[in-house]
Amino acid sequence: MTVFSRNGLALLLFFVSSSAMASEQWVQGRVVLHSCVYASSYEAELNLSYRNYTLPWGTSVYLIHGWGGLDNFVPFDWDNTQTLAVSASAPWTWSITVRSNISNRSSPKWYEHFDYVWKVVLPNGTEFYEKGNGSTWGYYAANLSDVTQRPCTSDGNFVGPTYPLTVTSVEKW
Repeated sequence: MTVFSRNGLALLLFFVSSSAMASEQWVQGRVVLHSCVYASSYEAELNLSYRNYTLPWGTSVYLIHGWGGLDNFVPFDWDNTQTLAVSASAPWTWSITVRSNISNRSSPKWYEHFDYVWKVVLPNGTEFYEKGNGSTWGYYAANLSDVTQRPCTSDGNFVGPTYPLTVTSVEKW
């Protein structure tokens, strides 16, 4: 390997590592039980944020998401998928709140994780997907079991604190 190619490789590695470190995300969530007298359903509220300092002004961000868990003890991913436009909440930062019932007393299905990718559309129309890995069908999964308190409410409002959720990058080829 020549000195020129070694320096070129080092520069390339620097750019790859610095661009990977330029984006960050976080998810916080809480869960409530509707009906304090007789359990009816659990509902989750998730607050997701995506930040990337390398994106130009005019960039649009979308959240493509679904829910994963168990249905009669059979695991599943990406149920009830949606694509949502995400609003800018600060410079280079986009945030969104998602709510859904995650279990119902009359159903054997319950959600244990939130599956998602960030779709980023640059001002020139170029798009890419932020999913934390290079796999073809990879995605992020936020773990709902990190919510340790699940208070009951009879008026439909969310009560209690939000908890930071563990987010893993799932590789799927």
